[in-house]
Amino acid sequence: MTETRITDTSEIRHTDLPPHHTKLVMKGNSAAAVAAKLCRVSLVTAYPITPQTSIIEEITTMIDRGEFDATSVNMESEHSVFAALKGASLVGERVFTATSGQGLLYAHEVLHAIAHMRLPIVACNVGRPSFPWNIWADQTDSISQRDTGWVQFYCESSQEVLDTVIQSYKLAEKLLLPVMVVLDAFYLSHTSENVFLPHQNLVDEFLPPDQRSGNRVDTAQPRAFGGLVGPNTYDDYNKLYWDDVNKVEKVCNKTGSEFGKVFGREYGAVEAVNIHKNTKKVLVTMATITTTVREVLACYPDIGLLKIRLFKPFPKKSVLNALSTAGDDCNIITIDRNFLGDTEGALMQEMKRALFGKTCKVFGVYAGLGGRDVSADTIEKIINLDVDSPHTEEVTWIR
Repeated sequence: MTETRITDTSEIRHTDLPPHHTKLVMKGNSAAAVAAKLCRVSLVTAYPITPQTSIIEEITTMIDRGEFDATSVNMESEHSVFAALKGASLVGERVFTATSGQGLLYAHEVLHAIAHMRLPIVACNVGRPSFPWNIWADQTDSISQRDTGWVQFYCESSQEVLDTVIQSYKLAEKLLLPVMVVLDAFYLSHTSENVFLPHQNLVDEFLPPDQRSGNRVDTAQPRAFGGLVGPNTYDDYNKLYWDDVNKVEKVCNKTGSEFGKVFGREYGAVEAVNIHKNTKKVLVTMATITTTVREVLACYPDIGLLKIRLFKPFPKKSVLNALSTAGDDCNIITIDRNFLGDTEGALMQEMKRALFGKTCKVFGVYAGLGGRDVSADTIEKIINLDVDSPHTEEVTWIR
């Protein structure tokens, strides 16, 4: 299993060692574990499941060595993992966990509760499918949870995993929303890449201690959490949530810009590459497939790339802004590494929703499901789709 990720994005975009950093070779799972330490997480709960397990193993190793001042608790199930984090977050702890596949699905009920109790929990999901039984790269597990109320980021490199976890706590604690940081199984979780590791003082400058008030347990002001509410109150709760979830895209972009000023690496909800008035096609990607597309497009000056980093809530304004420089005859091709039992992949659905009323055509491609390799040749096939032919299907499977 060797997906043709020619190089990682830290090599493409960041060649000089930033101040107050150390350059290391690190796997995606290691980056997630170290990010939790840098964020001064105080409680980690987990249940083992491949390919997430090494995140928690590395965290517990750092705790045992005295390098990480936190408590790690092995739970009896993923449902209990998230339930325990819910309780700890309610008393003001900064908490973290990681899961995959069926583990995430088992926690479905608690994911809803965490989101609507407005708890700023950050979790990593190492994406894999559920059934037929498979442990390789796929985004079906996390995307199936997109309506639980969690913000979702999809990462391209180990560097982006580390940086996104740090930014996620900033966003979560500002808006009181939980965040899921998603890694592709094995292609990212277990692949070693160059990473610029920030020193603790930089992270402390960017991410101060959680200063929440109001939605946490306070013995001086007793209150109830999670009780039964009537229709009018329930509606009020959801309106308040809706108000803040509409701020996520803007806060994401602002947080990514602030991160760039401190760490030297800037992020946004999306990233546009080579999109201009002469662009004929734009490939829309998430996660590790993006790196292969970058390399292939070096030979295609009339093909653009739109990387979706923030998937939920879907960053419509950023997408429209990124595509605003393309011509009206530009065609959009989405690449979905998920199958949700529908005629279209989730990324295609979201892009069509964002582009409703626009003149550009949207085509969808399923590729890389269940860990199938998405090589440079696969990207070439996608680029060469004859989207102008009336015989070309709106949705295609590429192998």
